Amino acid sequence: YMYSGGTWIRNNPVPAKETRWGAFNQLRDFNINAVKDILEKLSSPGYKPKNAVERRVADFYNAAMDSVAVEKLGYSPIKSTLARINTINNVGGVLNEISRLRVEGMGNALFGFGVGQDRKDVSNMIPQFSQGGTTLPDRDYYLKDDKRSTQIQEAYKKYLLTLFSLVGNDAAIASAKAAVVFNLEKQLAEAQMGRVEMRDPYKTYNKFHTKDFNSLTPGIDWNQVLTALQVKKEDTILVNNPSFFTKMNALLKSAPLADWKTYLEWNVLKAAAPYLSSPFVDANFAYNQVMTGQRVQTPRWQRISAQTDASIPDLLGQLYVKEYFKPEAKARMEVLVSNLRKAFANRIKELDWMSAATKEKALAKLAAFRS
Repeated sequence: YMYSGGTWIRNNPVPAKETRWGAFNQLRDFNINAVKDILEKLSSPGYKPKNAVERRVADFYNAAMDSVAVEKLGYSPIKSTLARINTINNVGGVLNEISRLRVEGMGNALFGFGVGQDRKDVSNMIPQFSQGGTTLPDRDYYLKDDKRSTQIQEAYKKYLLTLFSLVGNDAAIASAKAAVVFNLEKQLAEAQMGRVEMRDPYKTYNKFHTKDFNSLTPGIDWNQVLTALQVKKEDTILVNNPSFFTKMNALLKSAPLADWKTYLEWNVLKAAAPYLSSPFVDANFAYNQVMTGQRVQTPRWQRISAQTDASIPDLLGQLYVKEYFKPEAKARMEVLVSNLRKAFANRIKELDWMSAATKEKALAKLAAFRS
């Protein structure tokens, strides 16, 4: 490895603000700097936005870059959400809040969810539920007791304690809440499949009629969950680990309601921490330092530029294309893509192991590609 790549590695050390470094990271940095130029132009004194797109992008960037205002706010932006969680009085309310937080972009509590292609019927889009509910990357991080796993667990417990303390809990309550969250997540981790099992496409493909899945998890109406997630009623769903949901359902009933409310509080705190005042941001970075090895915090302008791109990509993209993707560049790329298609078609036609009927279907699929 070092024989082939050693020179590049020696000449391109990982920057202190990065966790990895390669050609794609360099391209990302190029684009982030290009985005920065656009955003700083829009936010410069005296600049008047030319249209609604420029105005909305400038407003987003300026609000996020106003560190003085952010510091004054503290955790005020999430106080109403935390108060709402405190009013929950049954397990049904917990499930409703989980869906609401997901819709509001506040994490993925308890389980994973998405809508995607059915792997055995790619013409069909289907709701898909997956094991989840944990903060650490996978079950091994909770269950192993080697030196590195223990170090990560302690860093995570410290992160839990710090964030609960930052929202006004005294030391005893913050410590108790941190323990509740870690123990709940550890029980969810015990119900999860390991990373090797999760790579098994057969074991993770389990199609259910929603009524049958309701029977597997008594007390949860999955059509109600879909409605709360703003997905229309579906007769069938995919589930990657049915036994996880059986155990999750049992845990919902056996763990005290107060513990689930604490768990929901945590999901709000960890989702908001990177965007709140500096004590929250610093705690988030300290935890991520242990997880990733990143040595210094990414500069604020770079974090906000990336967040602007992630939050309003369609708006920022219009300005980026106008500035950096001129018509002549598009024309060059269209020629390149056209040549790639022709070369690909020629290769398909020359394959000696592919039948004529299969070639016809492959060429039809290639012709359906859109650039």
